[in-house]
Amino acid sequence: MRKRTEEINVRVFKTEKNIIRKKARKCGMNISEYLRTLGTGHTVKEAPKKELMLAYQKLIKLHDSIRYEVSMSELSKALSETEDLLLKAYHGEEDDTDGGDKDMGDP
Repeated sequence: MRKRTEEINVRVFKTEKNIIRKKARKCGMNISEYLRTLGTGHTVKEAPKKELMLAYQKLIKLHDSIRYEVSMSELSKALSETEDLLLKAYHGEEDDTDGGDKDMGDP
């Protein structure tokens, strides 16, 4: 495995550092990975929210269950739980980690 040996020092304001750190964290990266990725011309994407991944897993489980005739009450409960997870992922918690999320309105 190659080891990185070169270093780049960049001076930033504290607020800029906090913004970079928060954006890196949202992408599941540390600051170095985040800046290296951006600096080499690659795009970065935010990691999916936990609720979105849980909703996806529930849908997969539900799909598998339907194949083997799940009861209507179980189906209704699973769909309600999935709906709640999706709404929580869509609206999220009030969080200022990136300092500028816009309200996307009601679905």
